[in-house]
Amino acid sequence: MSSSLRVIPLGGYGEIGKNCTVLETAGQYLIIDFGVAFPDENQARHADLLVNNFNFLRERRAQIAGLVLTHGHEDHIGGVPVLLADLQRDGWKLPVYGAPLTLGLLRAKLGGRAAECDLRVWAPGDRVPIGPFEVEPVHINHSIPDAVGLAIRTPAGLVYHSGDFKFDHTPIDGRPTDFATLAALGNEGVRALICDTTNVVRPGHTPSEMTVGRAFERIFPRVEGRLIIATFASQIHRLQQVFDAADRLGKKVLIAGRSMERNANAARELGHLHYRDEQRLSYGQLADHPADETVILITGSQGEPLSGLTRMARGTHPKLRLYESDTVLFSATAIPGNETTVWQVINDILARGAQVITHGQEQVHVSGHASSEEIKLLHNLIRPRTGLPFHGEYRHMVAYGELAQDLGLSHEEIYFLQNGDVLRLDDEGEALEQRVEHGTWAITGSRLAEDGLSDAVAADRGYLGESGVICGALAWDLARGALVGAPAVSVR
Repeated sequence: MSSSLRVIPLGGYGEIGKNCTVLETAGQYLIIDFGVAFPDENQARHADLLVNNFNFLRERRAQIAGLVLTHGHEDHIGGVPVLLADLQRDGWKLPVYGAPLTLGLLRAKLGGRAAECDLRVWAPGDRVPIGPFEVEPVHINHSIPDAVGLAIRTPAGLVYHSGDFKFDHTPIDGRPTDFATLAALGNEGVRALICDTTNVVRPGHTPSEMTVGRAFERIFPRVEGRLIIATFASQIHRLQQVFDAADRLGKKVLIAGRSMERNANAARELGHLHYRDEQRLSYGQLADHPADETVILITGSQGEPLSGLTRMARGTHPKLRLYESDTVLFSATAIPGNETTVWQVINDILARGAQVITHGQEQVHVSGHASSEEIKLLHNLIRPRTGLPFHGEYRHMVAYGELAQDLGLSHEEIYFLQNGDVLRLDDEGEALEQRVEHGTWAITGSRLAEDGLSDAVAADRGYLGESGVICGALAWDLARGALVGAPAVSVR
């Protein structure tokens, strides 16, 4: 069997979002995550979501051994339905591996198509053979339950993919990181570490998720009107803390939006979200329920154009209005690139007379990503021979390189891979090979736009969206009650 391994990043290297790493050995491929990213202000005019160009995977479909998922956030699983819809045909199914909640959230996204997919549940400590790879999920902490790192054994050695992680010693679910397994991996010998670098520039340690719960306990009693909390639909730990804080004060919670409702139901069914039925409000009950006893959970913390909060702020939500007595709490920070859209939503909310609370005023959000001291601890536990930073912009990768050198790696043992690069690891060392096709495709509604996001395409779509006209014409024979010829459609 070949003793070489290739690491092929398709997304999430030098950027935040649409994470996807591909490993190849012995002619077979293992996909790690397949996420989406949010479009920036200009892209949002013609795209709902962004996904990686996956022609590289299309062309090697028969050689893909499996897809493994680190956790259930959109930037890691959001593109999986699109990928499966494209690759799975002629009876061929792509095996997808993940923890119970991760696959539960994916099933909810797939809907009726889930029955057509090969979804395989694993648990931390399992050693799962996937083609020439053996993959062991390792329990870690993040801002969602069931997050794992991946110990991937290959003929070229052991690769550890950190997933999104932090070391939370007081996690919401009471399950701290499996430090014993990380130390055992270090003793086994780790050829390469693929490391989350989102917060590498932050000194110290990332605060515990419990910190947010304490902030909620301070804020909830002093809010006199409705409290509207914007967060990610997949922030299950955050949803739990909202329900807990509301219940202590006798407040009830409305979950607004399909994605929030879908994820909450999946998490509750799997035992990761706990509340009583009577703690929930429906839209029909909202008007008659006291405002100061009402909490609304809603998406839109990133200013997404079609999110519930954005539509409330603009007065276009079909079921929810924003009142001057409302307080809107952003339990998130803006993902790099989303700052402008987030501030626009905040401005729209304030213009309607409502109050706004952000992370700058209260600690209503903590990151799910490791700060510098936690990354150092991970390094010291697993002692990798090669460092491969991911899940960060180039500045994060450079900062990781400096940190890794302080911990003993040489400059030559650290690679700042970019999407499309190919790094070969074998007995002789590491070497970069010819790059592969990569890029960004747009998802608009349910349509995948493979023409990408070029300036010309963006300009055309922007013009059509603002000034375009579609004209339809047909000729009808009244006597015969039938069409005369084919309908004509013109677009200008």
